[in-house]
Amino acid sequence: MSRSTSTVIILLASILLSGSPLRAQEKDIFGGWEHLELAHSFQDPKCYGTIYFEHDNIQYQRLELCFISAAFGYKFSDWLKADAAYDFMIEPDGIGHRAVAAVTGTLKAGNLTLSLRERFQHKWPPGTSPQINELRSRLKAQYAFPNSRVKPYLALEVYTWDKWLKSRHYAGSAITLNTHFELDVYYMYYLFASKPAEHVLGLGFNIAF
Repeated sequence: MSRSTSTVIILLASILLSGSPLRAQEKDIFGGWEHLELAHSFQDPKCYGTIYFEHDNIQYQRLELCFISAAFGYKFSDWLKADAAYDFMIEPDGIGHRAVAAVTGTLKAGNLTLSLRERFQHKWPPGTSPQINELRSRLKAQYAFPNSRVKPYLALEVYTWDKWLKSRHYAGSAITLNTHFELDVYYMYYLFASKPAEHVLGLGFNIAF
């Protein structure tokens, strides 16, 4: 691994481990998340679509959330793409909906890939709760070891709108099974502005066809 690659990874690890603008948490909560993603490239290789399903369980609280998302995207170049999605959400207190738009920029340096994704989402919560706007900014660094199926990554995602809302700190790895199938295994430390932090173990299965 080159010196520049090591420096980037060390800096990102420092970001992930640094404190957020939070008051002290009362206690931590443990959870498990699972997802399945189907990605398809159309005849025009610049166009793609995804179907994404996720199930989230907050252990010891018996609170569950799941949603299915349908997205369509366009690759403007090797380093820039944009997509729009609709999310159908099943939450503990009812059905919610979400409209999502995102732009992602990617830079590659050897085996290291850096990406920055800016995602805006407008949510219609269940019942009479007020509608919610969020801006999600995610910085991700992933390293592909030569002659290996393992691609570890670090990521930091921050939720804001008129103030800081919450943040997700990821450490995980993608594991390539073959040309079309990939596993995603991660640990996430989920911080909130007004409730206890959550430790999440995640497992995903990605299919490209």
